[in-house]
Order: sequence, then C-alpha cells, then structure tokens
Amino acid sequence: MATKKHTGRLSFLQLLALAANVAVVLALITGFFAAYVPPSKYWIPAFIGLAFPYLLIVNLFFILFWFFTRRSLALLPLIVTLICWQRISGYFQTGLFNDKVRTEHPVDVMTYNVRLFDLYKWKNNKISEDASAMFGLIASEKPDVLFIQEYHAGRKGKVTIADSIRKYSGLKYSHLSQVLKKGKTQPYGIATFSKWPIVSKGVIRFSSNPANVCIFTDIVHYKDTIRLFNIHLESIQFSREDYLFVNDLKNNADEQEEVSVRLRSMARKLKAAFISRSVQAQKVADEIERSPYPVIVSGDFNDTPSSYAYHRISHGLADAFIRSGRGISQTYAGPFPSFRIDYILYDQDRFAVSDYRKINQKYSDHLPVKARLYLLSDE
Repeated sequence: MATKKHTGRLSFLQLLALAANVAVVLALITGFFAAYVPPSKYWIPAFIGLAFPYLLIVNLFFILFWFFTRRSLALLPLIVTLICWQRISGYFQTGLFNDKVRTEHPVDVMTYNVRLFDLYKWKNNKISEDASAMFGLIASEKPDVLFIQEYHAGRKGKVTIADSIRKYSGLKYSHLSQVLKKGKTQPYGIATFSKWPIVSKGVIRFSSNPANVCIFTDIVHYKDTIRLFNIHLESIQFSREDYLFVNDLKNNADEQEEVSVRLRSMARKLKAAFISRSVQAQKVADEIERSPYPVIVSGDFNDTPSSYAYHRISHGLADAFIRSGRGISQTYAGPFPSFRIDYILYDQDRFAVSDYRKINQKYSDHLPVKARLYLLSDE
C-alpha cells in the first residue's frame, strides 16, 4: 500500500509545532557549540549547553511527529540530530564498541568527590556513618590509584584521614594538597593515593578560588612513568537557601517576585562559575599538553560533557565512559538534575580501557567512578 502524501497548507497545530521545532533546533545547535565558545567571552551557550541532552530528546520526538504528519519536515530535525549525535556519546553509551585490548599490569583508577568525608555530621571526634561507609567502599574496590576531591585531612590529634585511607586501601604513597587561604593552610583540599612510588609532584592553583585546585603526580608504574592529574574545578557556590528553594519550587510557584529574584541570583552564580571554569580548564589543559609522560586525568570538573571546560581538558584524550561505559552515567547525586561531572580521561595513544562503571552508593553528593586502564607498549 502506498504511503499517503501530505500536501497543501500546514494546519494551525503543525505551524505551532514547526515554530517550536525551529526554536529547539536553534537551541540545540547553540548547546552543541557551547563546547567551543569560552564562557569568559560569551556565556549564553554555556547555559543552553546544560540542557543539551534534553533538547536532543525533544528533537527526536519532533522527528517522529513529522514522520507521521508531514514527512518532508522531518529532514530539518533529522539533519541537526545527526550533526549533534557524536556529542550524545558523552551522556549515553551502548557498550557495543568498547575497547577489547588487554595487557599485563593494569591500573585500576577510581575518582571520588567525598564532600569532606561528611565532616558536618562528625560527633565527639568520630566520623559519621557515611564517612565510615566511604572507607569501606574504598577498601572493597581496591583501586591502584585513588583521586579524591573535597578531601579533608581530619581533626588534628583526633582523626587523621590519610592514615585511614592508607589502612583501608593499601595505597602506600600519597600526594596531598591543602588549600591556602589568607596565608593559612586549611584542613581541606585534594589528594591522590597510589600503589606505586611517587617521584615528582606539582600543584596548579587558581586565582579565582583557592578552594579549587589541580595537582599532578608522577608515579613509576613498573618501568614507565605516568603523570596523574587530579582536578577540582569551580563549583556553582549555591547556598543552602538555593537548594531549599529548588526542593520547594512547586510550593513557591505563586510567589512570583521571590521566585524571579532567586532565579536571577542563581543564574548569576552559574554564569560566574562557567567563566571561572573556562579559565581554570585552559590552565590545566596547557599543563597536560606539556606533560613529558603519558597522562591519566581525573576528577570533578563540575561541568557536563557539553561544556567548554570538559572539551578543553579532554582535547586529545580519550574518555573512559565513552570507550568503555554502558548506559547513562550521571555522577552528581545532589538535589539538582543529575549530570556526569566526574571523569576519567587518559592518553589515547598509550592506554586502553575496560570495565568503566559508576558506583551507585550515595554516601556523598557525587558517585564514585572507576575504570581499568592498560598501558600499551610504545614500541
């Protein structure tokens, strides 16, 4: 039976759908180019980039809608979807085309933003149940390299976190960097633990926010030296009131003026964070490019796979989720829409990857991520 051809003028409903589809297409293209536009120069694409996967899903519905109502109009959303499709690999993977290379001496890598080991629930100089569970999780996963963001050193003379991590993980070597604020060393920062000896260390500090930092650590893995980058980029700095507002947004819907003021405040914080991360990412990317050794780059980027920060840092590197992941990999476990903001990247010419997974244990507002890397021969 021949397919019925739709001819003549568009109905009012179709005109509305076409206008909506054009708006979605324009937003989708803008979100796609967010990866290439520094927010420090033009910040609007960064906002739209946050919605990229949702815009793509809506665009897919428009393809189906036009296919059944006015087939010729399906061409526009179809072309745009094909152009943007590669970007969706950062959000979703089938697992059908994963790396199959295996070599001896793998490196099991784990990255984890521990939210200060749940510090604010410690009582009587004893860590909280969630912090204790984090140590148990690290012990059960047995990583060879552990990247920790929002590390807390513990309470002097009471709780020493580094000793606990060494005890539970068996990782003897560590690179700890604590925040310098107003000339004083704070008890929190970032930390890398390794099974293999550390031969060199370095720190990249960001002038925009001393609480965010990147450290790089050179380890000797059998006969090879590997440079490890542990990154914690600028967070959004939402206040407790912001989180309460989002959680209670439905109840606040009638208070339009208050909602408007709060949304503008949150938008300003998002804008400032986008701009700070773009500058920080550039600084980190420059250091990665100067590395004389194969690199493993990991940490909390506080930004999505559509972002400029991710695109700049991952340039020339492979993403463990894209090469070896499966399904949807959200790593943020807080009250806002869940995105993948924690990453394991690596030198694609020197490593292969397998067994990427996120660990679905919500002891922090981030989920830990783990992957197995294999160092390839350079012969």
